[in-house]
Amino acid sequence: MKDLRREIVNQVASGKITAEEGAARLESLESVESRAPSEPAAPTATATTAPRRVKVASVIGSAEIVGDPGIAYAVAEGPHRARQEGDTLVIEQGPLDEIDSFNFGRSDRRMVVNSMDLGRRKLKVRMNPDLALTVQVNAGSLRVEGVHGGITGEVLAGGCKISDFTSPLDLSIQAGNLSASGRLDGGASKVRCEMGNVTINLEKGSSVKVTARTTMGRVSVESGGAEPVILGQSAKQVTVGSGEGSLDVDCTMGNVRVSA
Repeated sequence: MKDLRREIVNQVASGKITAEEGAARLESLESVESRAPSEPAAPTATATTAPRRVKVASVIGSAEIVGDPGIAYAVAEGPHRARQEGDTLVIEQGPLDEIDSFNFGRSDRRMVVNSMDLGRRKLKVRMNPDLALTVQVNAGSLRVEGVHGGITGEVLAGGCKISDFTSPLDLSIQAGNLSASGRLDGGASKVRCEMGNVTINLEKGSSVKVTARTTMGRVSVESGGAEPVILGQSAKQVTVGSGEGSLDVDCTMGNVRVSA
């Protein structure tokens, strides 16, 4: 119909038909359009994929992630931005203003940004414990509790504490501290520590083979109350339980301690 209108207007402009004749044709065309059945509207978007993973990024502040069976996917409280990328629900701590300046108070060792206490810059996420989780800590602190899906984490500068895990871990610590406690009874887990301290407590029921590589760091494994075994340079392997899963530790300039 739009092409017909354009053709009529062009004919009037070129002098092939008079303005009165063109107006009559347009009026007739509009009458036909009004009687035509309306076409069904095209769908505006396809159905959204249900999230299978939650990704949380903590930047200059503190974040807490708790597994909650009553939550279908994830619910966040505190300053944040959320979006969905494919099957991943992404939750990011709210950004600081670009003009913020940093001051470090000596008396109470608190960091203040334009008179804002960053100790109060907190994000809390409650998520379904069976979903997989990806976390990133950058100059902040993060606590994860009761998440039973696989956990992938990266600590760029800060601290991270994980408790009650039951699925494989894939953790990277570039500069910071990590403490993790839970059960590993299968799958492949990895811990990479470039600079920092890592403590992993394998709870009752764990079944993994622990291997390690070190450059200038130290990896020790304590199992069953026996003397700690130093791994890495001696290329030793320690089996916890029946060794159904694996825990591979790569340490550059940090200290890693695994206890079972």
